[in-house]
Amino acid sequence: MKISTLADQYLKFTAARGASPRTVEGYDANYRQYIGFLMSRGLEDDLKNFTPETLADFIDHLTDNRRKASSVNVKLSGLASLGEYGTKTKDSRGKYYLQENPLYRVIRPKKVKPPEKYLGLVEMKAFMALPKPATVQVAIDMILDTQCRASELANADVANVRLDGERLLLSVKVKGGNAKEIKLGADVSAKLLETLRFREARPTDPLLINEKGDRYTRTTLSETVLRWAVRAGITRIQVRAHVLRHSIATLASELNVEVAAIAAMLNHSDLHTVQKYIHRNSAADAARERVREALR
Repeated sequence: MKISTLADQYLKFTAARGASPRTVEGYDANYRQYIGFLMSRGLEDDLKNFTPETLADFIDHLTDNRRKASSVNVKLSGLASLGEYGTKTKDSRGKYYLQENPLYRVIRPKKVKPPEKYLGLVEMKAFMALPKPATVQVAIDMILDTQCRASELANADVANVRLDGERLLLSVKVKGGNAKEIKLGADVSAKLLETLRFREARPTDPLLINEKGDRYTRTTLSETVLRWAVRAGITRIQVRAHVLRHSIATLASELNVEVAAIAAMLNHSDLHTVQKYIHRNSAADAARERVREALR
């Protein structure tokens, strides 16, 4: 029996059970790609070639063509579903199409852990030292000073700030819909006040604007951060607004700020959530050095 014939049967079966057209189309594309791979190797479209060995070769082929592990595993999941169907469906003679799902004996590629997405102190200083237009500078300073998410700052209006002595208080709706009031640092307060006065901003105007005078969106604010990070020579990772949150949290941790304080700074009620923002490589190195010193 052909693999394509079994695949057609399975696609009709899964569609009848309520699978979305998009899922069916995705499975169909995966099956056709696998069959095409077999035929390119001189093998027939036949269930006898639906084996762990040909699947391993298929994985190597995808990997050699720079397919990510996650993408390869999606394809393998579709083929595993087909294999499972074949082990539970009988032909006209009452025999199962497949005696074993060939995916059971296939080692799937492991997802490669991406590099830690945070900036070190030297990179942060280089990023901050690069001269920027006033509107860009104040937007980036607000991310660094408030630790607000890009969406929270992009949605803020002038009416969301009020003067408290020489400092500004910013009221934003944070994740979860709750309101939070944040006291800005003296330098950032001064810069923001200066830009608002220069713009003659009204209460209903956006708090932060881009170089064209338009309100930022979450995406455009993050893209602005990325663009200026590249200009600062930081190309090791893509530096977006969220990366700055990781970077500030990590720096605070390395300065021995308590986790509870970092959680409050990031507006996280769950202390465990904060751990993913903290990358204490320097602290780990220092700990190792202390152990080495004790053993000398």
